[in-house]
Amino acid sequence: MPYRLIPLLLVLLAGCSSTTRAVRLDTDRAEPLVFTPLSSAEPVELDGGDVRKALSELARNTQPPARPQETARRLFEMEARSGSYTYEARSHRLTSHPPDEYREEELPAADVAMTRDYLRWCERTGRPGDCQCLLTESPTLSGDGRFALALALARGAVLEEMLEAFKDMADPHAMVAAVLWTWTTYMVLISIPDVTVSKGLAAVMTATLISYVGVDTFWGLVVGFKRLMEEADRATTFSELRAAGERYGKLLGRNSARAFVMLATAALGNTTAGLASRVPKLPGSMQAAVQAETQVGFRLAAVGEVEMVAVSAESVTLALAPSAVAMTASSMNGAAATAPNGFRAWGSFSGFKSAMGPAGPGKEWHHIVGQTPGNVKRFGPKAIHNTENIIPMDKSIHTRLNSLYSSIQRDITGSSTLTVRQWLSTQSYEAQREFGLLAIDKVTNGFW
Repeated sequence: MPYRLIPLLLVLLAGCSSTTRAVRLDTDRAEPLVFTPLSSAEPVELDGGDVRKALSELARNTQPPARPQETARRLFEMEARSGSYTYEARSHRLTSHPPDEYREEELPAADVAMTRDYLRWCERTGRPGDCQCLLTESPTLSGDGRFALALALARGAVLEEMLEAFKDMADPHAMVAAVLWTWTTYMVLISIPDVTVSKGLAAVMTATLISYVGVDTFWGLVVGFKRLMEEADRATTFSELRAAGERYGKLLGRNSARAFVMLATAALGNTTAGLASRVPKLPGSMQAAVQAETQVGFRLAAVGEVEMVAVSAESVTLALAPSAVAMTASSMNGAAATAPNGFRAWGSFSGFKSAMGPAGPGKEWHHIVGQTPGNVKRFGPKAIHNTENIIPMDKSIHTRLNSLYSSIQRDITGSSTLTVRQWLSTQSYEAQREFGLLAIDKVTNGFW
């Protein structure tokens, strides 16, 4: 198994765990844009009821595959990592394909014992037999099957949420197994080699997941899964495997688990373009869109144009179409994009314009966090008049943004008396910035 170097990798990564990772956007048109995420990301809060409803809708037109591990490999274009076996629930026998005879005494005793404990666990949970479809390609729990079981044990309450969401299906447990294998296969794919690289469907999943949980949280979960694989590979008993899964479950947390389950379900039986089209309809997508801009520098609405994501201990690199780059990132040249050396601030807007000159033909300078007297007094002029907060913008879009801020929008603010600008003025700098980035995206794309 190719996981013996993982302990060394974890030691190397541990030294980098506190470093803020830079983000590189490569559009093949010029030097990559490089910037540091603008704030510490908190995972998008996902309501359990909203997620269950979304899972139910996603599964409505999805037929659970008979061989979920094989289906997940095809989904991510991975090669087979083991032989093919079928567990027969009635006879409690394992049949191999092709029919190579496996005698129990020829199998590792620890694997046989762990497999028996797994089947007992299935029976105790009211699902006798191979309840997670882990034995269709191996006569015992080994390899990816161990990782999948450990991940199943890590999901905890989210597993029950999935069963509740799929309760109207003919076989809800088959759907849960399909999601489990999709999630496991994705995690195995992005955890090997040492630098996490994902393309196609996996790239869309990775970019979206980072938008939901943040760059550092995502990387921590990948490192944690590498550790989970190493521990599962070494485990000799079901109890050891359970302990490894429970440790990862604590790292994962319910909120991140919901995001992973939601994306894995959306990916089932889908294409890259199909998954991308589903992302804006998922719970929390509006907040994730803000995070995509502030943390990763791309537009979540254009996630289908992300061709590759590479995550190392120091940086996150996205290869994507120029149209997918967020306006705040595309407005930065190479020097200004690299914090902190390129960051410049002034005590007034006139000082900024004197130093930076015109915004460009057909463009005007726009403050993401507005230059209202209240904001200048609360946050200080240099927090308002700087190269991260002021960007060039087409005059037509700037006019529409100003009209939005001057209008009453109850659907946005919840108020029938305050203008958007008045409502926004009472909020924190970070909240105003995140809303400002969201407003740019929505107005530019004609949603507001």
